[in-house]
Amino acid sequence: METDREVAIVLLLAAIGGAVIAFLVAGVHDAVDGVQTLLFGTAIDGRAAAGIAPWRRLAVPVAGALVLGLVLVWLGRHNRLAIIDPLEANATEGGRMSATQTLTFLMLSAISVSIGGSVGFEAAMSQLGAGLLSVTGQRLGLPRRALRCLVACGTAAGIAAIFDAPLTGTLYALELVIGGYAVRALLPTLTAGAMSGLVSHFVIGAEPIFRMPDIGPPQAWHYPMAVLVGVGAAGLGIAVMRGATGFEAWLARRAVAKALRPAAGGLVLGLLAAVFWQVMGPGHTVLRELIAAPPSGLLLAALLVAKVLASLACVGSGFRGGLFSASLLMGGFFGALLHLLLVVPLVGPQASMELSIAVGMTAVCASIIGTPVAILLLAIETTGLHIGIVAVALGVVISSHLTRRLFGYSFSTWKFHVRGQDLSGPRDIGRIRALTFADTPLTDPVRIGGDTRIGAAAAGLPPLAAGETVVPLAAVNPMGVFLGFVRRTRLMAAAAETPDLPVAMIAEAPHAAFVHMNEALNEHIDIAGGAGGWFAVVDAENRLIGFAGEAAVLRRYLHEVHAADHDDTGLFSARQDR
Repeated sequence: METDREVAIVLLLAAIGGAVIAFLVAGVHDAVDGVQTLLFGTAIDGRAAAGIAPWRRLAVPVAGALVLGLVLVWLGRHNRLAIIDPLEANATEGGRMSATQTLTFLMLSAISVSIGGSVGFEAAMSQLGAGLLSVTGQRLGLPRRALRCLVACGTAAGIAAIFDAPLTGTLYALELVIGGYAVRALLPTLTAGAMSGLVSHFVIGAEPIFRMPDIGPPQAWHYPMAVLVGVGAAGLGIAVMRGATGFEAWLARRAVAKALRPAAGGLVLGLLAAVFWQVMGPGHTVLRELIAAPPSGLLLAALLVAKVLASLACVGSGFRGGLFSASLLMGGFFGALLHLLLVVPLVGPQASMELSIAVGMTAVCASIIGTPVAILLLAIETTGLHIGIVAVALGVVISSHLTRRLFGYSFSTWKFHVRGQDLSGPRDIGRIRALTFADTPLTDPVRIGGDTRIGAAAAGLPPLAAGETVVPLAAVNPMGVFLGFVRRTRLMAAAAETPDLPVAMIAEAPHAAFVHMNEALNEHIDIAGGAGGWFAVVDAENRLIGFAGEAAVLRRYLHEVHAADHDDTGLFSARQDR
């Protein structure tokens, strides 16, 4: 149970941290703009990027990717590339993140975006926010449940600052980093997102970053259009996720040197950017231009293909950054294209395209990012759409459902699956994995020397008391090393038939029931124990410590699962159990 001090510290850190993170995000963004101006002659996420010479759009990504490759190789040699992100931190590390890893990822992401990478700042800023609050919480000695909550707070603040969307940041953190709409995490996470959004309002401005015009009352065609866009968005999202990891695997199969893999992605990006400047960077300005003045259908199709290829090439080759912003732009292109192909021929050119763009950008984003409620709020906070929000919700829900049904992952969990990690979400499996047989109540059995004669052992066996649980006997050697289970019924039967044989001859030693005290409980939860459902728990020298019954193991496991769920979903109050 939380103390009043813990509750107060978490809320205070959420409020102060949210404001600090917003300033840090703005500072990093300005610094990257400065580097881009140095490299390209202008900040690339702006209309002025169209004036960058094509040779420069090709040369800078390739040269910059070579530098990125060398940095990645150097970090790999010094074992600094195993970076824990917020989702993994909450799932396996109890909310513990490293300041060194956070700064390393921030540096790699800054390089990737500075050279025009088709990635966004979302991953880096959520990493920065979560890492900052996690490290602060660790320094203050806060417990696991508080650290996991602080990771969500930092993530919310980072996303809120990027999009100037505090509610989006809050729900994104709850869905992706907590794994649900946890009551306990809601207040501090919302506090962090709100403080970050407040600072962003003053630093960036309160105007929605993707402001759309009033689309008027809902039309009949809005809803079938949303269904079709949602279905197509799921397919596009799955293709992007598979394509990114597929390109990474292709480079590995071709034995491309690790230092040169980012350059391969930089080359693809540069060639595309030499023709279409819109593929560089997160694409916020491009999305605003798409809303204001959509291009022709042929150009839309080309831009969609180019952005998809650029994004999967960057992510698959080692660029560091998120697909959040990139997926919004891909979805915007996709929605606009379907509008021209399907809506205009049936309804006419007077049909407003803005809602189709909004449905496309949110549906593709929900497919890839995997946080449908947060994406729905993003549409409200960043576009100002209210009347058409039902159509947007329809597209988001369909896309999200189909992606989960047909693919089963968001990009955040897909990358772990590809690397062989069984991580499907932020549920606190690290807490469960940390349980060992040393945490389980043990029964001390009757020990019999393995060389003791069966008849003598049976004669000296104390009788069972009424109602006493039948615990198998333990055969051990003179050093206390466990030799096997001995069933009472088997011992009595053998005493009548072969009383002069040693007890070791009738001992049972099933491998699955022979466990060391520091072995993880979850690795044996589905394995039946030996001799009537018992595990023999031994130390490092195989000396018997005691027996653990299957029922006791299961109870301990379920108790920890319940405690983890309670820490996530219980009320955020020090007085909840009084």
